[in-house]
Amino acid sequence: MSGRIRWAFVLVAACAWVANFNSAFSEPPAPNPVAASGNANIVYLTREHDLWIDKKQHEIVMKGKIAVREGNLEMLACPEGTKEHESIVAVSTKAHPVHAALLALGAKVGHPSRYDGKTSKFTPASGSEIGVFIRWTDDKGKHEARGQDWIRNIKTHKSLEYPWVFGGSILRVEDNGEKYYEADYGDFICVANFPTAMMDLPIDSPKAWEDHLFEPFTDRIPPKGTAVELVLKPKVEKASADSKSEPPAVKP
Repeated sequence: MSGRIRWAFVLVAACAWVANFNSAFSEPPAPNPVAASGNANIVYLTREHDLWIDKKQHEIVMKGKIAVREGNLEMLACPEGTKEHESIVAVSTKAHPVHAALLALGAKVGHPSRYDGKTSKFTPASGSEIGVFIRWTDDKGKHEARGQDWIRNIKTHKSLEYPWVFGGSILRVEDNGEKYYEADYGDFICVANFPTAMMDLPIDSPKAWEDHLFEPFTDRIPPKGTAVELVLKPKVEKASADSKSEPPAVKP
């Protein structure tokens, strides 16, 4: 399969996946992939043009802003209107189209973290490793930072030493047939474990406030309200036929 044909296939599939979610949420369907400003490498996945795939750079980019720079931390990033009080970045897109974009770039869904109350067994999140970067511009020019370098280990006072993985959250199906992608409500890119996280750390990182392991690396983060671009770069191995295309559907 040629590269051009493959891209047409995966991008149409990704937008169909988004449209399926949008239909479930009673929102207008996402538009078909459209090249931006004559640049055939840029493909938007939302009508607002706040989320796009850069085919040449093999990355996903979304618009956002700095939400917090200090205090207790549960997320590196969340969708706007959800958990800004405990997230460094608030992005203007929901989580489910980002899930679709990761699939389009070949990322493989694993599973969110799990805790078995009967056996007290914790299973960390799994999935493709996703590189996370933040870009912004100020009076000194353009900048880019690793997501890990904005997170400080409370015990060691060093940058986050773990990668994020694509756990894939949960598609919850109610008895009336309504569907909800749980990460849309805040659990987008987590540093504390949530069973509904789209991306999480592959370690035991308790979500109880008194047990938090991480905090913002305040001195490295630009002022609150600064416009940023959040960039995801999947570390993709050879595509497999059994890769999952959507999060597990569960009933409450």
